Amino acid sequence: MPSLKSKILLVNPPGEFKTPVLPLGLASIAAYLKDKDKNIEIAVIDAWAEDLGFEELKNRVSQTRADIIGIYMISPLYDKGKKTIEVCRKTLPNSLIIAGGPHPSALPQETLKDIPQLDICAIGEGEVTMYELVRAVEKKSLLSEIDGIAFRKDNEIIITKPRALIKKLDDLPFPARELFPLEKYKIHPPYGRKNPSFTILNSRGCPFQCAYCSKGVYQDAYRARSPEKVCDEIEGLIKKYGAKEIQFYDDDFTLDMRRAEKICDEILRRGIKIYWSCITRVDLVNENLLKKMKKAGCWLIAYGVESGNQKILDAINKGFTVKQIISAFEATKRIGLTTVCYFMIGLPGDTKETIRDTLDLVKKIRPDFISCSILIAYPGSRLFKLIQQGKYQGKLRILTKRENLAGSYFGKGNYTVFEDNLTFEELRRIAQKTNREFYLRPGYIFQTLKNIRSFSNLRHYLRGGLEMVKSLIG
Repeated sequence: MPSLKSKILLVNPPGEFKTPVLPLGLASIAAYLKDKDKNIEIAVIDAWAEDLGFEELKNRVSQTRADIIGIYMISPLYDKGKKTIEVCRKTLPNSLIIAGGPHPSALPQETLKDIPQLDICAIGEGEVTMYELVRAVEKKSLLSEIDGIAFRKDNEIIITKPRALIKKLDDLPFPARELFPLEKYKIHPPYGRKNPSFTILNSRGCPFQCAYCSKGVYQDAYRARSPEKVCDEIEGLIKKYGAKEIQFYDDDFTLDMRRAEKICDEILRRGIKIYWSCITRVDLVNENLLKKMKKAGCWLIAYGVESGNQKILDAINKGFTVKQIISAFEATKRIGLTTVCYFMIGLPGDTKETIRDTLDLVKKIRPDFISCSILIAYPGSRLFKLIQQGKYQGKLRILTKRENLAGSYFGKGNYTVFEDNLTFEELRRIAQKTNREFYLRPGYIFQTLKNIRSFSNLRHYLRGGLEMVKSLIG
């Protein structure tokens, strides 16, 4: 049983993708615990970043002698997370083991039933939940009094009432990056033009209802930090680590366009010199905002295009038009910003003809980089539920072996795909061919050479292109 000076271990399970990114969720939980109680001892093991095997992980876990272990779990790497829990239980049999992240948040009952070594699933945001769990264990109080968890009691799984969302994100301390092996993290191309590069999350939640998205952790309600707090964190990264580039990890950086402009104004007012990139929607930009973003250091914007066929966009409830896609890319390129086009194949209703519409659109908007990926049906997404309910003609297919999915950031993993008019094998061939032909076509190479202004520019494009091809086509 934990002492009054609890020892907490936070674990990011092993992974195979070669450019691991610091897990901001774990870093935020660590910072929150440190801020609430200086007596809490926190250790971190990022087995993905450190490329640890399970035997090495076992030795590292043993050294911590942790009372409470928190493990981050995502659906594509579910088997890795499950094995990590099993290793932790065998190594420290008396520790309390908690799983959090997208997968336990979406499927808490199923996760507890499948992993007997697991004690608790944390559902949703983890900072307050983890702190309350630490206190509950120390005081031997009832788990049923803690919101946002699932646990076993008398051979029954109990799910407590939902955890209220953190409304004032400014009250959270900056992520405890110092606990993590920073030298091991790499921003995956085409991001990472300048190093050292860091990721920042300055808002949580997304109100849009795209069918394929799973929002079990941050949910629908959009909450944002103040522009001042965002810039404080950027300045801290520059001062402490010599940061030269920032990648904003928000779902939609410009969701509140006035706020995005204020962040740019604050960067300019303080004279912060930093390259940065972001992800957003094509219906959430205008030319004036794009100009200000570039002036404030933005060099790349990634857009989630998803499809070039309007019926398919409507089927997944994307909420914008093909015309808006074209307009956003034209404006972004006119301002001189690098563009990334994310799109998926295997969406409900997709055929070879609708996919051809998407590929024709890609040729028209001429992005600098693309990612053609196969739709993954994530547990907790509206799409996953509707498919299970028989709302679509197609069916879910759980891949029986760990596959290297084209376009997946996670590399080999446990994927559930949707087979409608096309089989998974057909979709994989299309995705591999699309990514390969985009990057290797003479027109793209010529266009890229025209954009090169320096040797570092050349090195970035070569590295980005090669890495994208390797990661996207498997």
